[in-house]
Amino acid sequence: MPSPSLRILVAYNYHASATHDVEKAELAYLERLRRSGFDVEGFCVSLNPPGPRLSFAEMDARWRRGDRELLSLYERLERALEGKNVLLNEAGVNLHPDFVAGLPVFTVFQCFDDPESSDDLSRPVASAYDLCLVGNVAEVENYLNWGALRAVWMPLGLRSAIFDTTLTYEKILDGRRDIDLFMMSDRLSPMRRARMDQLAAAFPDAHFYGRGWPRGYLPADREVEFLSRTKIGPNLHNSTGPINYRLYYLPANGVMQICDNKRHLGTVFELGKEVVGFETVEECIDLCRYYLAHDEERRIIAANGWKRAVSDYSESAVFRRLADVISLHIGESPAGPPVSNIAARQLETTLWPRAWYKVKSEAASILGPLKRLAQRMLAHFRA
Repeated sequence: MPSPSLRILVAYNYHASATHDVEKAELAYLERLRRSGFDVEGFCVSLNPPGPRLSFAEMDARWRRGDRELLSLYERLERALEGKNVLLNEAGVNLHPDFVAGLPVFTVFQCFDDPESSDDLSRPVASAYDLCLVGNVAEVENYLNWGALRAVWMPLGLRSAIFDTTLTYEKILDGRRDIDLFMMSDRLSPMRRARMDQLAAAFPDAHFYGRGWPRGYLPADREVEFLSRTKIGPNLHNSTGPINYRLYYLPANGVMQICDNKRHLGTVFELGKEVVGFETVEECIDLCRYYLAHDEERRIIAANGWKRAVSDYSESAVFRRLADVISLHIGESPAGPPVSNIAARQLETTLWPRAWYKVKSEAASILGPLKRLAQRMLAHFRA
């Protein structure tokens, strides 16, 4: 059962999406967690949502000059933390390390974007938090090297909409599947394009969907249908891992997964029993051919992977794991100071940087058009 002592404020990022309302989905997720017994409440940390996260450079500049928009967000966050004892920065975004370091609660940073976004997202802030939850199992050690106090692997896990909840172990062993290979993944990434081209050449009839594939996008309302018909799902990453949604939704739909980053894959699923790993695309191609020809072995691995995915990596199981890790460490950190209006103090101490930034911005708004006008006039006289 969830720890009754944890009162968690979940800071979430509300970014734009072409496929769904991100905030609506987040709030529904938090409501499901509450029904499971967790004491959680959401707080949006996006500026002018929906929108992209701030780069660290922009966030740092805003913090140092006392940007009113950023500090207003932080003031509201401080108020929302009253009565809470944990702040979970769910996507690791938009909270400056100097602000986080002063908060009087147990602070938790979570990130699923390493290593591609490490330099701009996790590395500059990790040491400010009491605990770092690292989605990429291959990157945990790097957090400790950056000065993080504690770093623990935390699986990304499943969200309920992406898998068939009526599936059973027996259906996977006995059910009919008519798609040999299936994958939903963009083909445009230069870091994996060559490998995907090799895979596509080896299996020209495979069902591959996403940007860069001849079939284009698969409509979201047909994803589970296609997964339920699939025998094997290759999984390729840009770099280190494994870390992506495919890692969990493939087995949750009874698909036998053949995944790269074999070195760390065994931490997530048992190699040879619940998943099959590879290091090179040539090895992946050979494994796909082998298991297409050995159907009973494929079905047993797929069924075992399904059992592990729905038991250990459901959204409630993953959040329970998260709560257990927090409970383990929350008593090890000394209590912070009383709530001390961190954002308001930063606003007071940055009067001159803020005023100077305003002067420069107003000057640029005047000089910019004048410069362009002068350039056009000069070009006219030279013509």
